[in-house]
Parts: sequence; structure tokens; C-alpha cells
Amino acid sequence: MKLAKRVSQLSSSPTMVVAAEAARLKAEGKPIIDFSVGEPDFHTPENIKAKGHDAIAKNFTKYPPAGGINDLREAVALKYKTQYGVDYSMAEVAISCGAKHTLFNLAFVLFEEGDEVLLPVPYWVTFPEQVKLVGATPVEVLTHEKDNFILRAAALQEKVTSRTKAIIVNSPNNPTGAVIPRDEMARIVDFAVANNLWIIFDECYEYFVFDGNVHTSLPSFADKARHLSIIVNTASKTYAMTGWRIGYLVAPKPVVKAVNDVQSHSANAATISQKAAVESILGAQDSVRAMIAEYEQRRKYVVGKLNSIPGLTCANPGGAFYAFPNVSSFFKGNIQNSIDFCSALLRQAGVAVVPGSAFGQEGHVRISFATSMENLRTGLDRMESALPKM
Repeated sequence: MKLAKRVSQLSSSPTMVVAAEAARLKAEGKPIIDFSVGEPDFHTPENIKAKGHDAIAKNFTKYPPAGGINDLREAVALKYKTQYGVDYSMAEVAISCGAKHTLFNLAFVLFEEGDEVLLPVPYWVTFPEQVKLVGATPVEVLTHEKDNFILRAAALQEKVTSRTKAIIVNSPNNPTGAVIPRDEMARIVDFAVANNLWIIFDECYEYFVFDGNVHTSLPSFADKARHLSIIVNTASKTYAMTGWRIGYLVAPKPVVKAVNDVQSHSANAATISQKAAVESILGAQDSVRAMIAEYEQRRKYVVGKLNSIPGLTCANPGGAFYAFPNVSSFFKGNIQNSIDFCSALLRQAGVAVVPGSAFGQEGHVRISFATSMENLRTGLDRMESALPKM
């Protein structure tokens, strides 16, 4: 039996592959330190969990509307009005099963064969796969380590063609932690408006910014780009709600209607999770501030430690919870690329990291510091000991 052609073009998520291999080795009793998965090591805050319990107790367990319950859509709209002073209605908000689901829905309703989508490199591993899955073509736009991997409008201009349909922008960035400054974001928006391109803005790490960096969101440019702006966000990272599966978008009404129509024939988020997510937005934010403070402490340690190891260099991430060190000086002998490097590190040091090639950027690896300081110290000490032998 032959599978559909679109599936043959699809690659497995490299982060999940690495995580699975690390889990297999752990199950065999090997002491593995896993820096591969971008998942907060914190628990969902108690006030949010309580609302989930409350929803169950009140039997809020029936089918939800395709686009999400009104309470949550109103909470999302209020969030953006409070933070950016832009009025959005419920008709401009759609709820889905996580940001990955949101992004797939957008690819499905916006792109088709012949379309090109500008994709800054390094990129989150799922971006190009979703574009290809719907028959469109991802067009890579390079960023540079010496510029802290910040996306520049000038680089986008070099890649635009008559077939370009959209730009996918991710800030703070996974895997580099790059934060696009406000003035550069303004130039990117101007570029999109001049070329009539959708701007799909993934801001899943919006609150995790460090060193005085400021997150700039698309509503800041609503006066000139609201008709082209699509904001993608999630409860997963900020509120440690990865397993609750809540994502959402804020977009022009026709886009939201199309996404809701698709979801009416596919899947939408659980009612219990949606009720809990309302609390995540409207409830106390003390837990978020505590997480940010902890991530900042970890980031300083990780970047400092990586840059102290001979042969490694690491740009300072302005946000998110990843480091993206350059490991290319170790490419010799049996280690010819980042996949070889990661395999050797896992075998010889028991440390799991993700190859940069998974993100379109050879010569690097991604290290998640969404894990305990104890794990970070142990894992990085192991790396320091193993690298000279590798």
C-alpha cells in the first residue's frame, strides 16, 4: 500500500528523535543528562490547575466550539489590549491544540503549491516541514552568528519574489534566543506591507527576555499592518502547560474564520484545558516572574560555562531558554557535522543536545536550559571533560 506523496517529503522532528534516544538510554540505566527538549521543567502553577479541577467538577466536559470557548477568546483579546492598547474582538481570535497546531492550520488555509514562504535561519524545526506539507516552498533567509542571529529586513528583501506569500518570524527565537529589536521589527513590517505579505509572528517565548531586551509584538504596528498581521502564541512555555495543549492566534477575521472551519472538521482544544488557560491569562502572574528569574540565572551560567570551554563559542541569547553554541572546531576525524557531534557526545558523555542542522544551521547545537541547575552543572562538566577526547 502506497502512502501519500506529501508524507514522503516529511521529516520526523529531530528534537523528538534525540529525546527518544535519550529516554531509551535512560531506560537502560545509563545516567543521561537531556538538554534536547524545549519544555519547562516547572510544574503548572496551582491556580491554573485549580481551574482545571473546577471545570471537571462542574462537568464542563462537552464539545467546545470549533474556535474555542468565549471566555478564553475574550481573555486573549483582553491580553493584547492591555499589553499593546489594540482592540481585538473574539472574531479575531482562534484557540487550538498548541502553537504547532495553530501554525499548521495557518499553513493549511494560507499556502498552496507555487507559494513561497520566507523562513529565517536558524528556524524552529517544524516551520519548513509544515510549509512543505501543504505544497508550498520554504525559502531560507540567513541570519548571522556575529549579529547574534537577528533577522534583518535587508536579508528578506534579497529573497522576495512574485511568488512570496508570507514571512514566518519567531522572536524570541528558537533555537538561538535572538530578540529582534524594535527598530528592525519596524523595518520588517514595512517590508511586508510594501510587498503585501502575511507576517506570521510566533511569540511563544514573549516573556522570556533578558539583559534589558524588550519584546516587540505585531500589535505595536497595527496602524499600518493589522490587515497582514497574524500572531501565534501558546500557554505552553509561559505557564508550563505543555501537556494541556493550548495555543491561539490573533488575526484578521477571514483568517480566523478559515481556521475555525478547518478545526470544525479536525480537532480543537479540550474544554478543561481552555478553562485553565483563562486563568493563566487573567490570574496571578507571580509564577511567570519566578520562572523568568530562574531562567536568567541559568542562562548566565550556561553561556559563561560554554564560552569557558576551549573550542566552543556561544552568542549571548537575548531571550527564550536556549543556547546555540558553535561546535564546528570539533569537526574532524569521525566527527564531520553536528549530527556526528551529538551522537559522540551522547555516547561518550551521556549528554543529549540537538544538532544545528535540524534548525538549518550546521556547525552548532542547541542546548535547552529549561532544566535544573544541578543538571546543567553536571551536563556541562561532562561536556568539558569529554570534548578534548572527542
